[in-house]
Parts: sequence; structure tokens; C-alpha cells
Amino acid sequence: MKSEEPDYFPRRITVVAPLGEAVPYLVIGGSDEIGALAKVTSIKAKHGVNLISGGTYDAEGGQKFIFSIFADLARADCSSDELATELKGLPCVTSVSVTQTEDVVYDQRLFPVILFEENRAVIMPGESIAFMERDLNKQLGVQGLQLIFEVGRSSWLSVAALHRNMLPDADRDTLLSTATDDMRARGWGIVSVQAEEGETKVKVSVREPIFAGIQGSQSSWWLMGLVSEFLESIYGYRTVGSGRTKFNAVTRVFSFELVEYHHDTRSNRELV
Repeated sequence: MKSEEPDYFPRRITVVAPLGEAVPYLVIGGSDEIGALAKVTSIKAKHGVNLISGGTYDAEGGQKFIFSIFADLARADCSSDELATELKGLPCVTSVSVTQTEDVVYDQRLFPVILFEENRAVIMPGESIAFMERDLNKQLGVQGLQLIFEVGRSSWLSVAALHRNMLPDADRDTLLSTATDDMRARGWGIVSVQAEEGETKVKVSVREPIFAGIQGSQSSWWLMGLVSEFLESIYGYRTVGSGRTKFNAVTRVFSFELVEYHHDTRSNRELV
């Protein structure tokens, strides 16, 4: 029986604030205990406060929570200050800050961006990556593609180390599954790899790649470099792009081949 693809839902990272006189931005901090979030949301519901967007984050090793929300008070029976005062009265809440958003574009209290518990991160639109690749290709030709590919490879090194630390006894199948999960979770795409130990050619397909929907973008050598490095970290041999890439704009699937690198037969530049 053919297995069905799971449903995926967009991970929306709220960076830009919804503007409006009746839309304050609240950051609520407190002790991370059972029922704490329910107590906070019950107060919002009691006063008719509509939650536009928000997120919950842990702090201090999971001992505290941070609840960041944009709240629509247009139909609420309280002001933002009254809401904050009532929230502060909860035993589990230690702090509440309120920022009005009439002239605010971005959230005001969440910094820095943390990935994998302790690594600093930046949020970058897919267009920025696509345009960078396009410009390097125009300026440097095949050498630009090679450079992007190597950037992709280098950017996987810390991720591979993290996976080894988290899963020290994992076999290759588990590491491969973890790597593809990582690519999906961080937004690069839904990766499928056909690779067997001993083979010198690897076929890769990526559904909904990072560049999908960006006008004029048909490939990502950065993405290809990422896959190349995670294959090397698992299987032990280095691969380079064969130059065979295809993007189906209808199915939104990016397909490419990676071949084992042989320094004594062909150069990196020829393979890319």
C-alpha cells in the first residue's frame, strides 16, 4: 500500500507587527507551570480580546515562559492597560509589557533569535538567497555556482555536529531521516534522497524548495551544497553537482544529481 504524504502547515514567524490603534503588542512572562497558559488565555477570552498572532517560548532552561501576542481590542470590554493589570494579578505571571503598534512595524521585545537551543540565527527571506545566487552566477559564471555550493556545504558542518551530539548511537538511516527532517523544519524543502552505500551517484528531489514561487528561480546551489555535506557526514564520501538539475513549476519539485568527487579525474569546476 502506498503511504500518504503527511499534511504540513506553514510555520509563520511573526516579525512584522499588525498595525492598528486597537492592536497592542503584549509580552507576558511567568513561571512555567501546568495550566499557566490556560489562565492567561481565559482572561483574554473573558474580555473579548481577539488573538491575531502570537507564540510561546521557554526561558531560563524551561523554568519560565514568554507569551508574545498581538491582541485585537476593537471589541474588547477593557483597555490594554486594564488587561495588563489583570494579567499581572495571576500568581503564575511575573511581568507584562504593552507596546502600542500605531507606528511600530516590528515586534519590540524578542531578541536574539535562537536556533537549536543555543545557536544565534538570522531570519532571511528566500528571495534574498535566490537573488544572491542569481547575482553570483551572473558575475562569476560557473565559479559563482561553485562558490554557492561550497557555502552550502560549509553551512551544514555545525548542523552535522549537532546531530551527532544529539544522536551519538544513531545508524545511517536515522541520521539521514534526521537530516531531511532538519531541512524541512528550517524551510529548505521536503527532501528525498536515493542513496545507497557504495553508489557514486545520488538522486535528490526537493518538494517545495526554498526558491519555489520566486520569479526566475529554477535551482539553488546552496541547497545542493547542504545536501552534499549532509551525505558526506553520513556516508563518508564527498559529492559535487553533476550539473543535471530540473525544476517542475507545476509540481514544485526540484530534482538534481550529486556524483562522487574524484580529484584525479575531473576538477570541481568541471563537475559543477
